[in-house]
Amino acid sequence: MNYIIPNIYSQPTDTNLWNILLSSGIPRHYQKGEFVFEKDQPSNGLICLKKGKVKVSSFFSEGGEKIFGILVAPALFGETETLDQGPRMVSATALTHVEIVAISGNKTKELIYTYPDIALSIIQSIGVKLRWTTLQAEDLSTQKIEYRLARLLLDFKHYGIFTSKNNDNCLMITHEELAHFIGTARSRVTTYLNEFAHKGLIQLRRGEIRILDTAGLNKYAHKSQT
Repeated sequence: MNYIIPNIYSQPTDTNLWNILLSSGIPRHYQKGEFVFEKDQPSNGLICLKKGKVKVSSFFSEGGEKIFGILVAPALFGETETLDQGPRMVSATALTHVEIVAISGNKTKELIYTYPDIALSIIQSIGVKLRWTTLQAEDLSTQKIEYRLARLLLDFKHYGIFTSKNNDNCLMITHEELAHFIGTARSRVTTYLNEFAHKGLIQLRRGEIRILDTAGLNKYAHKSQT
């Protein structure tokens, strides 16, 4: 049995079902910085990310932001509100030029009845995102920023970050985005990244973090808990 999104990598394997989803909704385009949807808005259905990169986050009245995930096409999101018919719980913002297909709640239900594998994929996707938020909440309980940052770098896909290359050892993300993930200031993230780089654990380039020493970073993370 093939799933559209079989694991945390958000890569569809069943091309036929993915194409069925893409042909079942309304195509839309967004430019970098535009909202695909905003928190508390009525749901516009299940979103198929066909092209581009999107961040899922919440914005706070004082101007802060908490990022819950960064998705790269192909991927699904907006599942929960599509099924429970409630308002959006988070905002989704285009980080690049983005192409999506929005499938209405009623149409999604029709597809689920016709193609049960779609339901399994949606359930799995919701479960994976629940794990993201649980892991992030656990790490926010510690005051040690360096520990949270090391943990994220070691296990970034389980945090909901899917921007990597070169056998998954190279994370494509900005310092500001990392700060919004772990709940701290950008300057503190930069300070600890530079420290990790000085120790030879990572290599820093513009918008890119290459993990050089997984074992060393893991020891650093555990040491920071004490």
